Amino acid sequence: MDTRGNEVQVAIVGAGPTGTMLGIELARRGIEVSILDRRLERSPESRAIGIHARTLEVFHQLGVIDEFLDLGHRVDGFTFHLRGQRRLRFSFGALESRYPFLLTLSQAETQRILEEQLARLGVSVQRGVRVLDLHEADDGVALHLRRAGDQREQILRAAWVVGCDGAHSMVRRRLGLPFDGDDYAQDWLMAEVNIDPEPRRDHFHVFAHAAPPFPIFPMSGGRWRLFLPQVVNRPEERQPPEMEEIEQLVAQRGPGGMTLSNPSLLATFRCYRRSAKVMRRGHVLIAGDAAHIHSPAGGQGMNTGLQDAFNLGWKLALVAGGRAPATLLDSYQEERAPVAAGVLAMTHGLVRTFTIASPRMRWVRDRLLSAAVAVPGAERRYVTRLAQLSHSYRDRDATRIGRGALVAGDRLPYVAGLRRGDDVVSSLDLLCTPLHTLLVLPGRSPDSALARATVARFAPWSAAVRTVLIARDAGAADGAVRDAALRAHRRYGALRGRLVLVRPDGYVARTAPLGRPEVLERYLRATRA
Repeated sequence: MDTRGNEVQVAIVGAGPTGTMLGIELARRGIEVSILDRRLERSPESRAIGIHARTLEVFHQLGVIDEFLDLGHRVDGFTFHLRGQRRLRFSFGALESRYPFLLTLSQAETQRILEEQLARLGVSVQRGVRVLDLHEADDGVALHLRRAGDQREQILRAAWVVGCDGAHSMVRRRLGLPFDGDDYAQDWLMAEVNIDPEPRRDHFHVFAHAAPPFPIFPMSGGRWRLFLPQVVNRPEERQPPEMEEIEQLVAQRGPGGMTLSNPSLLATFRCYRRSAKVMRRGHVLIAGDAAHIHSPAGGQGMNTGLQDAFNLGWKLALVAGGRAPATLLDSYQEERAPVAAGVLAMTHGLVRTFTIASPRMRWVRDRLLSAAVAVPGAERRYVTRLAQLSHSYRDRDATRIGRGALVAGDRLPYVAGLRRGDDVVSSLDLLCTPLHTLLVLPGRSPDSALARATVARFAPWSAAVRTVLIARDAGAADGAVRDAALRAHRRYGALRGRLVLVRPDGYVARTAPLGRPEVLERYLRATRA
């Protein structure tokens, strides 16, 4: 057994999007990380294709957004096609985000872009490495490995281990963590094809003429991704379909007159609805599909895993780097487990709603949906939830404060139309740092001396906090962000002056009146950020 020189601060098991994102988050903060994957090569499979607004914001913060936008296909809304040509249309345009749309892109391309960003940070995925076992000790974890082409068992010692190794996670099973839930039993089929005639390509479409329905998503290059859920009585279950089977199902479930051609993907998969209530035990954590799996309805899976990694990364970096107590990691499960439960509930609700077998109940469903959409604000609430912009880490007491107030646990609301020098910037541009960000907002009638004193007070925290002064007057200080129309001040409840400390993942850590900086200092000392 070879154990020479095999020590690392963090070992990540699994190099899918979740594991790679976590590796990026750790590496950009100077943490030594090893990413282990049993595959010899990066998967060429398309798999997940939907990238929601919240994930696009994360890619903006990481500096990789331009390549995603260049390669992906923008989807501005979606249309439900119900029996009798009744249509319900939803628009992402109401989203409070820099990216008010869905982007479709092959998971293989998403993975490539993330791996290239990881490589720029000096980290390569170690492929062909199978993790056989793991054992936890007081000072960390011992991983038992075997590399492709080498029969020797090796031991890698890591202070922390994160299992991003998918639905059948060895890490989760080795910890003995329950993965409660069930499956949807029948095969689900998918295909990538050309369609003639094409529906509008700036929407994805759900055809609910029969049960179950099928959704189709436009992709780059004139392609479409089709999902055909819950296919029963297949001659060979769990086997990839032939094109004829896809065509027959589309004819049965679709509007008629839809011709398919040039298939580049024909696949089958099973859907499950399972989650782990415990996401950390000692020095070992799990994320992504290792912690929660569900149907592809709503395109939530990959996005949820990426958000797991973005939530965990900065916390684990502080802990692994000796700059924060291990108790900081308790907040990972406290914040992400409820989000996962909500995603499972939403996706299961979508499956149940659109797989109603009874024609009478489908008729009732269609009319209830039409009535629900007509309720003022309903469309915006639904698409905001779908885009993962409504996820909040507020505690119960803060939740009672109400929607209008900005409190700890909220995603920092998006504000456009700010200026930094000659550049037009947004609130999202101010968060492109691996550090916490302190927004100093002096108010409508600013006390400039107090604002400058506050900026100076946080100078000793510069290794952990980036301070940004947002003032009505661009000349208030060098490097200040100008908020001439007071957009940020109004949105953040700062017309009388406010301090807003934002976590590295874009969520509010603390807020305080301009004259109470000690509130934020207590938080920083507690996390030792």
